[in-house]
Amino acid sequence: MPPHPPSHGAPFPALDPLHSRSIAESHERCRAFGLRAGERPDLSLLSRADLRQAQERNQRLCQQAMPVMELLWEQLSHTHSMVALTDTQGTVLHALGDAGFLERANRVALAPGAVWSEAAKGTNAVGTALMDEQPVLVHGPEHYLSANHFLTCSAAPIFDHAGNVLGVIDVSGEQRSYHPHTLALARMSARLIENQWFADRFRDALKLRLHAAASGLGTLQEGVVALDADGRVLGANRCALDLLSRSASALRRQSVDDIFGVSLARMVDHARLAGDTPMTLVTNPAPCGPSPHSPARPVWAAEPGQLSAARGSALEVPSGPRALYARLSLDAGHLVRSTLPVSPLHAAAGGDVPLVVSPPAIASTALPAATLRERENDAIREAVDAAAGNLSRAARALGIGRSTLYRKLRAARQPGQG
Repeated sequence: MPPHPPSHGAPFPALDPLHSRSIAESHERCRAFGLRAGERPDLSLLSRADLRQAQERNQRLCQQAMPVMELLWEQLSHTHSMVALTDTQGTVLHALGDAGFLERANRVALAPGAVWSEAAKGTNAVGTALMDEQPVLVHGPEHYLSANHFLTCSAAPIFDHAGNVLGVIDVSGEQRSYHPHTLALARMSARLIENQWFADRFRDALKLRLHAAASGLGTLQEGVVALDADGRVLGANRCALDLLSRSASALRRQSVDDIFGVSLARMVDHARLAGDTPMTLVTNPAPCGPSPHSPARPVWAAEPGQLSAARGSALEVPSGPRALYARLSLDAGHLVRSTLPVSPLHAAAGGDVPLVVSPPAIASTALPAATLRERENDAIREAVDAAAGNLSRAARALGIGRSTLYRKLRAARQPGQG
């Protein structure tokens, strides 16, 4: 069934072919499940005891999602809609929203204890987001069951540090309440929950923060990689997977030296001596080929301002060098290694014993960044050569803007300057 525009409310944007294909594939699955578009939907709910057990199984997710749900609802309180959190089976764990809409939603069992998988409720934002593992909008007659055509729903899956789905956050409302920003709000809310999950899971780990722009460090869009004391990757958030063009499973088999060609010791030196001044790191090409140790999983592909997943393949996404700004977060008490002797004991040991680093106690000293700058310049030259001098193509390969590439090329031609 092709997507239909709403008859009321905000104008519905032109949908891209990928969205139309996603809806069509979902309708095919619904027919394979044996659902009929005109049938009465299953309105059953879990018993209170079973719902309580589902909430307890997902206690950590619920605790971290509820404040975000309340914040999201504040942005939507003027609309006839609701915010819902589901588990990986599509079971609604919590919901809050407009009293009038909640009453109507209850008539189609859009309430805590209801299961909104595709197999149970046909094409819908929650169930389809779980199947596609991507944010999705399902509007009006795009719902497979005609009983749900009055709905407009935007949902985004929530992922953990290993790339596994934790659940879904959904905004549902009456079709005429459609707003073009709702899906973006759902995606942002999912990202907030993921970042809270990540911060809680790796509260005691070293954190390498990444972004394509120095100003992006510390924002919701920064990539964060958790590291052990030897520089091996423990986990990464979705932004980091996007920036590094690696799957979560592949990234956990690597170290910072594998990814950037720079040891953790060098990064520690920079953090100790340069404080909050970002490093410039250049990624090594992402590995290609299937992993014999992990099943086929979605692979996050780096695209400017967008996250996409290639389902059904264990292949890593090949990627050329990419310049990123980075900052290593060192908290007092972290055991790390450094190449800089800071005490007679450490010097006598050859600079290779664990150090307890406390950034506030270290003077802010300028660190020569020639090595990093040289790596960046080499990567830029290789990208320009590979693009046969086409700077626009080279900028895309590096994952930076064309104006940024121009500025870096000018700087490289001027000895002694940035």
